[in-house]
Amino acid sequence: MQEIAKKYFSLVIVIGLVLGLLVPSIGNSLTIFVIPSLFVLMLFTVLKVDFYKVVHSIKKPIPLIIAVILSYILIPAILYLITDIFALDKEAKLSVMFSALAPTILSAPYFVSIMKGDIEFSFVLSILVTVMAPFVIPFELYYIFGDSVNFPLINIFNYIFIIVFVPILIVQILKISFPNILLISSNYENVVTAFLFFIFIWAIISTNSKEILNMSEFVLILVIIGIIQEFGFFLLLRKISNIFLSDEMSKSFAFSVAIKNTALTAGIAILTSSELALASSIVILVHVPMFAWIMYKKDKI
Repeated sequence: MQEIAKKYFSLVIVIGLVLGLLVPSIGNSLTIFVIPSLFVLMLFTVLKVDFYKVVHSIKKPIPLIIAVILSYILIPAILYLITDIFALDKEAKLSVMFSALAPTILSAPYFVSIMKGDIEFSFVLSILVTVMAPFVIPFELYYIFGDSVNFPLINIFNYIFIIVFVPILIVQILKISFPNILLISSNYENVVTAFLFFIFIWAIISTNSKEILNMSEFVLILVIIGIIQEFGFFLLLRKISNIFLSDEMSKSFAFSVAIKNTALTAGIAILTSSELALASSIVILVHVPMFAWIMYKKDKI
């Protein structure tokens, strides 16, 4: 089962996407599993992290600082200019910017490990920008749009605590109490991860399936912006960073900066309005072929 799950992982998440579009009624009932799925995925991620290497990554902060600047300043600025080019209205721009300011996807270290990149760098960056998110996102949106925007900040802090810090604490306790936990978990990781991503994609896509299938001009523009945000920045950062960083670090740097945790922002945004969540949901739609491509090209990118 392990090898089958690994081999057909990309197919599994594509099926989840299709079901999200075609069977949203069931997918909507699965949204309660989104946060638990992220929680378990984070457990598997933390289990593979060597915290001695994490400390080593922190001692070399320049790549981390550059990654944070790219994540919260340069990339959102470029995407805002693109929304100007398409002449989107304020609500549409807000939706795009909320998605653009999403922190690094928490499962980035999992995919970085598949790509044979620097897992510890990806882990540190994903934790750092996730912790910064509830402070940075409202501030930047206020700065950009000039008026207050209502965000459920308490919920954001709760998500961060549950998804990030609790798994770290649990894993440290497990490693002390059960030293063989890493070996045991590796026997189930591929199957569990494939299943969780399947449920996760199905649930998130279902929330905006009607708007996505409507394929209006606005949705098509969001798809284009989503492709730029996912594929465009990944390929650009991969090419540029490979000049200055090792191949291992370059893969981690490019992926961890470009691939956003839009599932988290979609889940938070849906509490405010489906319109605000639309861009994040569409970027998740773009995530799926991105992940499938990485799984296929993992040794060549």
